[in-house]
Amino acid sequence: MISTQNNNSNFVGPRALFDQSYIPPQILYRKKEEKSLFSILNDSFSDNFSLNVLYQGIQGIGKKVIINKVIRDLSLLNPELSTIHKAYVDCTDKNLDEILISLLSEIGAHQNLNFDFKSIINSNISDLWNIFKLTCKKADHNLLFVFNNIEQLKPEFFKKFLQYGKETNISLVSTGNQILKTSTLDVLPEFDIKKRLSYFSYRELHDIIKQRISLAFKHEVDKELIEFITDMIFEHHVPVPGKGIEILRDLYPFLSKQVELNHLEILDILQNQLESLQITDEFSMLSYISEAELLIIIFLDNLSNYFLKKSNFYITVEELKELYYVSCESINFEKSEEEFKNLITTMRNIGIINASKKNSMNDFRYFSENILNYNFYFMVINPQNLKHIVDAIFSKH
Repeated sequence: MISTQNNNSNFVGPRALFDQSYIPPQILYRKKEEKSLFSILNDSFSDNFSLNVLYQGIQGIGKKVIINKVIRDLSLLNPELSTIHKAYVDCTDKNLDEILISLLSEIGAHQNLNFDFKSIINSNISDLWNIFKLTCKKADHNLLFVFNNIEQLKPEFFKKFLQYGKETNISLVSTGNQILKTSTLDVLPEFDIKKRLSYFSYRELHDIIKQRISLAFKHEVDKELIEFITDMIFEHHVPVPGKGIEILRDLYPFLSKQVELNHLEILDILQNQLESLQITDEFSMLSYISEAELLIIIFLDNLSNYFLKKSNFYITVEELKELYYVSCESINFEKSEEEFKNLITTMRNIGIINASKKNSMNDFRYFSENILNYNFYFMVINPQNLKHIVDAIFSKH
């Protein structure tokens, strides 16, 4: 799994994976979004007008890292904006009073204000809101509020912040992890700019995961492991970097010590992060395989043995064909390339194997009938589980 020394001068160590606010030296494949946000926020502060900006997308797609990098760059690249005071609040599981107290705490820290939080905590919402407005008015620097996970906050509450920002020239940059619910659609007109982040392609996600690995580890990591993690995210989740970083956190104790992990050990770790990998319907799989032709059962036995003995992440289409030939010979079944294609297509359709997206195919929305177009395949389920199913079927005969 581990190979040569990593000569990346940007190496930072575990912080690249475990620091929630870490900003990589370059945000890959989001240059357009980064430049756009930098431009509009820079103009808003320079010309003293407020903006309400919304970034939407599934959790882990990279909303916060874009915002954090732009805000940092605004302060570093424009000396006139070095006095921007940022107040961050995560709306997850917070009531309005908790959010107001969080904002007061951050604004107060910037202004060197010593609040009596014991009395503030006991204040009602109306008093808290008045204290918040008074504190904002007394601020002697530009204020920027960053609200994360706004879908967690009642629309009528969040609308108050948006409207107050317009009244006082305080800009708000917000993130939402999902499409706003019907009950919150009336909030959308309050935003000046709404941006939905698109998913990444296989190659883009692979490059982002590879970048984080190069930042976190001094040594090179097996390129097939990076490809396999990317394939499994596409197969069992959605293509977002956040999930890849979560997986790398679980792998960190082993990768950092250059401990060799085999295919099965990697799958065990992935089960903690990929829900659909945990809930493989083995009963349905058992029912299907038990009713299949003998050739299919023997082929699956050979397939599971291949991955268990070799501990490979991938199998080539030529190796699959060889397993098919061996299976045919064991029961004197006539070999047929068309039958082989049908077999692999069936294995893919029932969720046992799939073609790797690292193959040189342009469109993976549809599985080509000609499986020879794909060079590499991987097991969607744990080969150990498949072996148990096949052994259970053989034991009945």
